[in-house]
Formats: sequence, structure tokens, C-alpha cells
Amino acid sequence: MSVENISQVMAELLEKAAPVDYSIRLPEAEYDVMSAIWDGEPPLTTSYLMQKIGHKKGWKAPTLISFLVRLEDRGFITSFKNGKERYYIPVADKKTYVHLVTESFIERYHGNSFVSIINSLYEDKGLGDEDIDALLDWLKSRY
Repeated sequence: MSVENISQVMAELLEKAAPVDYSIRLPEAEYDVMSAIWDGEPPLTTSYLMQKIGHKKGWKAPTLISFLVRLEDRGFITSFKNGKERYYIPVADKKTYVHLVTESFIERYHGNSFVSIINSLYEDKGLGDEDIDALLDWLKSRY
């Protein structure tokens, strides 16, 4: 399949894909696979993903493939086959997913309180002068 055909197939698959349900929280292993997909240049092959994440995690190909099937079932990726190779394309947007997961975490565990997050992170360690200065600079630039 030529580069033009692959680009056309990708565009068609993304156009047909259902909207991503970002309320779905991915288990850690599926998030790791999704991160490898987001970090790559689509379309990504199973063998590329085995090199990128599978071998590092000590997974066999069937394990990776089962994660890919779950991600596709959840609507986070789509795929197509060309010859013997399957190609994967992200449907979910990393920035959107991470933002919503973070927002949900902050709401659930910190009652949407920025101060609660900072207290939780630095309660036992304390903030250094550099951290305080960086935080003040950030706050001043935002508000």
C-alpha cells in the first residue's frame, strides 16, 4: 500500500470513528500502550509497539495484542490490516485524556483545591525557596 493510500485509509478510519468516551479510565498497562501510541508516528505496527513498550514490560506479542484489542474496543484507537501487518491509529487525544483524568483526580481526592494538592505533595518535605519562587511566578503570570 502506498503512502497516499495509507493516509487516505487513516483519514477515513478517523472520520468514521465514534467520539471517544473520555470518562473511561484506562488501566495502567493500557495507558502505557496508549502512551507509546501517542508518542509514535501513526500508523504504528504491532512490531513497532513490541519494540517500544512490549519488550520493556516483558510482554509476549499476544499480551500486547490483547491490550490493543481492548483499546480498540474502548474507542481509543482504530486499526487496519495491510498484508500480514496490522496498523494502529490513535483516536483519543492525549492532551484531552490527561486533562480530564487529572481534573477528575483533583476533584475526587482534593475537592478541587489547589492548596490541598500542594499540601498533599509537600506536607512532609516542605517547599524549597526555588519551588516557592517558581510557584509565585506561575501564579502571577496566570492571575
